[in-house]
Amino acid sequence: MKKDSNSNKKKLKLRRLEEAEKSRKKKRHKKMVAARVALVSAPKKPFNKKKLLLAALFALFLINPSVPFFPALSLNEGVNAEKMCSAILYKNVVNPRKLFVMQPVKKKIANQILHNNISKIIKGTPMEKMTDAIANRDETTAAFIVGIAMKESKFGKFSPKKDGKECFNYWGYRGRENTTKSGYSCFDNPDHAIQVVGDRIARIVKQGARTPEQMISWKCGSTCAGHSPESVDKWIADVGINYYRIQNAVELARK
Repeated sequence: MKKDSNSNKKKLKLRRLEEAEKSRKKKRHKKMVAARVALVSAPKKPFNKKKLLLAALFALFLINPSVPFFPALSLNEGVNAEKMCSAILYKNVVNPRKLFVMQPVKKKIANQILHNNISKIIKGTPMEKMTDAIANRDETTAAFIVGIAMKESKFGKFSPKKDGKECFNYWGYRGRENTTKSGYSCFDNPDHAIQVVGDRIARIVKQGARTPEQMISWKCGSTCAGHSPESVDKWIADVGINYYRIQNAVELARK
């Protein structure tokens, strides 16, 4: 009888503990639900367009100090200041969906890639000392300078000399500059060579040459009638190797 009484007491105690635990869980659940309801129903803070414009314009000014920052100082004066900031941001951002990808930054990256590619191609050749001068040209002209030099002289390994001195003419260029007996121009130094040859190539590019096929006048002159089709095709293919390598690298950097 005593054992049954103790057993009943234990069962009653367990039941009370279970009920207390359930009660705690219910209270905890109610608090969580109440917190979620309060979070959802809480009034949202309005979107502050002025502060976003100010922050974006300031970031742009840090990257490119030439961008005017003064309109941001008068953001509180009204809508006109906001429109001015928006116009400055839109003008200086290449892709409006990517707010902080600016044209000056992309241009700098493209120029660095142009320089790096030229340096890799002509490293260890006589033409290596011309790297900086070539990279200062636009990428189309620079790509033709490198592409033609590979075909005409293997980057300066086979080039005309005058009185035993290097002429720095790696493109088979025939001009009026201090010509050799065979009619090739003999330049004073590497920079002089890039200036003359680069200007000549740039003029042809300006006339519309954008591929080695359109630059074939460098090999043939006014007509290719005196050249075999095989030699013409070979010139185009060989010039195109490094021309397209440089062009594609720069184009990829701009995307």
